[in-house]
Amino acid sequence: MSNEHHQEALSRTVTEKLRSGKVVKIRPLERADIDLEREFITNLSPESRHFRFLGGVGAPSEILLQQLTDIDHDQREAFIATIESDGDETEIGVSRYALEPAGKSAECAVVIADDWQMQGLGTLLINRLIESARARGIEHLYSIDSAANSRLREVARNMGWDCRTDPGDHTQVIYTLDLTTV
Repeated sequence: MSNEHHQEALSRTVTEKLRSGKVVKIRPLERADIDLEREFITNLSPESRHFRFLGGVGAPSEILLQQLTDIDHDQREAFIATIESDGDETEIGVSRYALEPAGKSAECAVVIADDWQMQGLGTLLINRLIESARARGIEHLYSIDSAANSRLREVARNMGWDCRTDPGDHTQVIYTLDLTTV
């Protein structure tokens, strides 16, 4: 797909309805979202932070926040889900990928705010990431995650991702998705 189609695919803000009936917006993450990202990570439970960062992360550092919001929409892409309340936007989920140097595979991640899990938001964010990756010409997405993350395992299995134990660390699994197949 041409770069123009890729830009069009990633620039849209879409409105989605969750299983609960609540409506969320999904849009590209921008550098200006650093405060939303800070609040989002800070409000994650210790377990959710552990699963997302594969270790203990307390309050996010400015360096981490700058890295997470350094999105060029080419080598690094991210989408956030937000809700609005009294005119204020709150981030409730994020999906992202970082392209490997060869340009055919990308590592990805998704994290959902604890109160918003199990409502289909993770699937929506992953699907938006897949749409963008395909438009970019990426052939494979992969994610390295804690083997203890049973919720992610269920979502990945339902979406057709392959799963194998990380040969370098049996406490982790590697999910892969071939984007060249339908």
